[in-house]
Amino acid sequence: MTVLLAALVKPASDKFLTASGILAVLLVAAPLFAQSKKVRFSVSAISIAEVPFKIASVKGFYRDEGLNVETILIRGAVGLQALVGGSVDYTSASGATIAAAVRGIPVKLVFIGSAKPQFDLMAQKDIRSVAELRGKLVGISSRGGAIDLLTQAILQKNGLTPNKDVTSIVVGGQEETALALRTGRIAAGLFTPPRPPILEREGFNRIAYSGDYMATYPTGGIGVTDEKIKADPAEVLAFVKASLRGLLFAKQNRVEAAKIIGDYLGVKDAALSQQILDGYVGRISAAGSADEAWMKGAIEFTQKSLGGVDKEVAPARVFDFSFAQKAAAGLK
Repeated sequence: MTVLLAALVKPASDKFLTASGILAVLLVAAPLFAQSKKVRFSVSAISIAEVPFKIASVKGFYRDEGLNVETILIRGAVGLQALVGGSVDYTSASGATIAAAVRGIPVKLVFIGSAKPQFDLMAQKDIRSVAELRGKLVGISSRGGAIDLLTQAILQKNGLTPNKDVTSIVVGGQEETALALRTGRIAAGLFTPPRPPILEREGFNRIAYSGDYMATYPTGGIGVTDEKIKADPAEVLAFVKASLRGLLFAKQNRVEAAKIIGDYLGVKDAALSQQILDGYVGRISAAGSADEAWMKGAIEFTQKSLGGVDKEVAPARVFDFSFAQKAAAGLK
């Protein structure tokens, strides 16, 4: 803007700018007039699930779409409350978004980074299979939550009866569960990256991947209100498109993506960062969306976790992947 104003206020004694000269100045200065739109995005944790959004921010993909994204760490379902209350425009709390929509709250999940959970079941150094958990304790974050249900699914499909053959105890979040494993309080627990490869380096064993037992669990999603979708679909599309670019970048530019992941997660070992990325890209969706069968499965899993919600819920009430599909088509 300074360049343009200086040119336009030259003294009368100077030669006038030619039409082409004025046009050239205007074209150079035009980006300076454009202001990116400020949006607020709540993320549930600093974890592998948030990598597409971090990459999109670092690489300037949001800026390319005319957005100035402020990322705010708001743990758990509180991020969904902030979304409904208007404190943020988008949230990465995928599970909470689905649960709210199932209950009738006007929100939608419009993007997923992965159609499967990212949890690995890590066990003590002397345990090499799920069957060996018989008679032992496993750690969970809460009763009836996603981690509890995923743990039960893994145990059941390996011939073990939850809370009979294996006892679940509430130990807290990921950090507390890791401490409980390291101190021997529990025999096993579910963890998301970067913890599994770190624990493996310490000698603990990876005995199951939750995605092999549950194929309808969103990771790294984008939740938004119905009101936002109706009032500003262009902004929603821009946010989803930039996030999808971040997801695709992780798959297509693995060396640079690994460095971004390492910086984001605080992992200083380059080899470990690459290992974390390699594990991540093998599990993520390439298009940011899923089909109707997946949506129905995700709704059923959520109803089970909520308890007492058994009426049929249409996928259209919970999901709107039209933005992800349109963005994917535009990026081909």
